Amino acid sequence: MELCDYSNIIPKGMLPIVLEAHGWIYKDSLSYLDYTLMKPDFYPSGFVLAVSKKAVIICDGDTLIRFKGIEYSDITDLINEFGKEIINTFPQWDFVIEKEWTVMKNGQYVHSFSSFDQIEERKKLRC
Repeated sequence: MELCDYSNIIPKGMLPIVLEAHGWIYKDSLSYLDYTLMKPDFYPSGFVLAVSKKAVIICDGDTLIRFKGIEYSDITDLINEFGKEIINTFPQWDFVIEKEWTVMKNGQYVHSFSSFDQIEERKKLRC
């Protein structure tokens, strides 16, 4: 099963290029093997993905995953129990509650998205 779906898990190096093409300043991201983990559920709430002069893209929300009949409220719990290789089974995870990437401008909500293919252009959001 292919791990890279170009939505939640993308080739390493692609995210900074796309964010910058959309007018954002890339800050940081997590990776696994040759991939960038784009799904916000991989990140702690408050994690900064990108910024502009007026706004920030941060991880926000809660996670609830069902895997093999057990519920997990954090991907870290899965990794701690099964090891980092559990990410290879990502397509089999059932996300009941999902975090989002949230665009905040001056502390106010502007927009949210949950996958790579939903990144909005900064100017379109007036950020």
